[in-house]
Amino acid sequence: MTLSASCLCGATRYRFDGPVGEVVLCHCGQCRRANGGAFNVAVLADVADVRFDARDRVREYESSPGKYRAFCAGCGAPVYSRRDDLPDVLRLRGGLIADLPAPRDLIVSHRDDGWDWLG
Repeated sequence: MTLSASCLCGATRYRFDGPVGEVVLCHCGQCRRANGGAFNVAVLADVADVRFDARDRVREYESSPGKYRAFCAGCGAPVYSRRDDLPDVLRLRGGLIADLPAPRDLIVSHRDDGWDWLG
């Protein structure tokens, strides 16, 4: 299965080949601030399964030692995160993926850090 993804302005586009295995919904404060929402949707992917069609506008920010959050410099959309200690894994931002299917495994992370009023 090939999934297509793009940022809001279209300057960043990629295709993801592979099953949607593990998806993490992270409610930690850092993910909320980085994504501007109640939680982050991270689709775990092997680097080899992601093919960028356009990535000239992608910029990375080291949010903590060895962890990088990538975003589109054109529209500001979060694109992925990666870690030095897991060089073969990208955490793709689910909102960019068109028609994201249900994952095999859905993990809720740092729910205790999230907003109490969110179900």
